[in-house]
Amino acid sequence: MPDSNLPQTPSALARAMRAHTGLFTEKSFDWDAFPASRGFPDLLRAQMRYVGAGGSPKTNDPTTLKAEHFTFSLVNQPVGKFAASHAHEVVEHFLVLQGVLTVGTVWGDEVVEVKLGPKDMLLNKSGRPHGFRNDGVEPVLMQITVGSGTPEMPVHVCHPKDKDLALSRRFGAPGPDKIHLLSPDGGDWRHREMAGQVVRYRDRLPTWEKAGFARLPYVGDGGAPATTYSMDMVHLPRGVAVRPYVREVEDVYFVLEGAITVGWEQDGEVVERRLGARDLIFNPAGRPHFFRNDGVTDVQFTMVVGSPKPQPVAFEAA
Repeated sequence: MPDSNLPQTPSALARAMRAHTGLFTEKSFDWDAFPASRGFPDLLRAQMRYVGAGGSPKTNDPTTLKAEHFTFSLVNQPVGKFAASHAHEVVEHFLVLQGVLTVGTVWGDEVVEVKLGPKDMLLNKSGRPHGFRNDGVEPVLMQITVGSGTPEMPVHVCHPKDKDLALSRRFGAPGPDKIHLLSPDGGDWRHREMAGQVVRYRDRLPTWEKAGFARLPYVGDGGAPATTYSMDMVHLPRGVAVRPYVREVEDVYFVLEGAITVGWEQDGEVVERRLGARDLIFNPAGRPHFFRNDGVTDVQFTMVVGSPKPQPVAFEAA
């Protein structure tokens, strides 16, 4: 009989689960993630890559999980810094975790700006130039997801390498009269379009699953329009658990608050991992997996799914 006091070799399933996990305390912020910012202190920001490279060209990062339908990273932007206006060929969202972020969406020489607080989100449409700036008093930390596993490099519209610095900070607006604060109830179609991409945490109404947890829609039905992926914020009360379920595409859990236990199943074997704040797990398509809250506080986590209209899951209480 094997000696139970000796260290046990992890199974293939346990090794695979570990390889699909990104722990916040084992990762580092990269302050040189964006080559276009080199030599411009006003553009300083850092990236922590979890899934794919996002807007960075560092696709060979060995600590980053392989992306399929979307990327996932954190960005830290110090007070007073900005990101020059640029456009992507796919959608991209900013979900603020800390601080207040000013995002400007560009129409020619006019800019519509909106301020996002903690747990607010803006989904940037494909091809629509946008930039962001920290006008607050504390660093901004945000979750950024780009709607492709291998997005093209962003195309800059107004960058200090070839434009005046003050103009770049205004995202290309020649003067304050060309900058407009978002007015969702106004008659301007640009404001109406942008308002449809903004998700305010305070306005989210929960959908309670029979399994005992709530979903707050962010990207998809009830939230901003989904094109390549969808996302909910999940509120998981203490003691609630769900039975294993399977999706036809990948889904990702990223813990915002509390601690959660995640499990995988295969051929009768079950392996589990505990995740804390800012930890992530990538659950591959076809993998039976589950989650439960066996901690002392309620849990919030974002669930990103690699389809704009995923097949519905009938979550069952465990």
